[in-house]
Amino acid sequence: MKKVLVIYYTQTGQLSNALRATLAPFENQPDVKIQYEQIKPATAYPYPWRYTEFFDVFPETVHGVPCELQPLSVDPTEQFDLIIVAYQPWYLSICIPINSFLQSEAAKKLLAGKPVVTVLACRNMWLGSQEKMKVQLQKLQANLVGNITYVDSSANLISLITVLAYVLGGVKDKFLKIFPKYGVSQEYLESNAPKFGMVIKRHVFANNYSTLQKELVDLGAVIVKSNLMLLEGRGRVLFPLYANYISKKGTAGSADRKGRVRVFGIVLPTAILILSPIITIISRLAPLLFPSKIKKEIDYYSQNSLR
Repeated sequence: MKKVLVIYYTQTGQLSNALRATLAPFENQPDVKIQYEQIKPATAYPYPWRYTEFFDVFPETVHGVPCELQPLSVDPTEQFDLIIVAYQPWYLSICIPINSFLQSEAAKKLLAGKPVVTVLACRNMWLGSQEKMKVQLQKLQANLVGNITYVDSSANLISLITVLAYVLGGVKDKFLKIFPKYGVSQEYLESNAPKFGMVIKRHVFANNYSTLQKELVDLGAVIVKSNLMLLEGRGRVLFPLYANYISKKGTAGSADRKGRVRVFGIVLPTAILILSPIITIISRLAPLLFPSKIKKEIDYYSQNSLR
């Protein structure tokens, strides 16, 4: 009997849907036991978000400040053959609930020495969050053996509009009946996610994960786009500066920092709108001017080691 633990956090159910599709090959199998553990903050984050609340979590997300969590239902001393950690990136970082779990005593006991597969569901920028995930798993002495990323297929500026409508307005269908529905399509999940799950299942029973990531990449489980890689690179330099700027006025929820939070809430979408077309042009030139460097970066982010 193989035992798989799935640790996840979701606000809207989108990640849960992706997980269920991915792990469909494991369901109703007598030789596999899957246990789902949903991470729940002691004080739930809202959905839909209010505008100020959405941007107010930015500094703590970037700085990795944990929140209080509800107790886990799983016994931290229980042994599992594979642990799946599923999460959303927030502001190019690990979302606060999952990052809080990774800093807990329970995580130290559960993940130490265990093979881990990460599953992400997001708008499109996930490289920075996964780098931070690698760091956290390394601290926990866990072995990251696989990664699957589910991203919105819309163009960057289109998905910026639809994600804001989704998280701030709760719009789960086509925004204004013009823009595409936000998130990973059900058709994509049904046709692709079970393939990823089958590969993972085969490696679980073989108890050998040495080629898992390569097989997942070959199936399209990870796609790194050069324009988003370059745009995210700028954000990863600037975000800690903005986070420090806001934090100097107080902690999360402080009235003293609301002014700076509102400014950031205007600056960030505006910067993306301005920089995206410029970065897109540069990204088309970069592979021609620096082909080996771009390929090296794409290859790095497609695998699981930490440089």
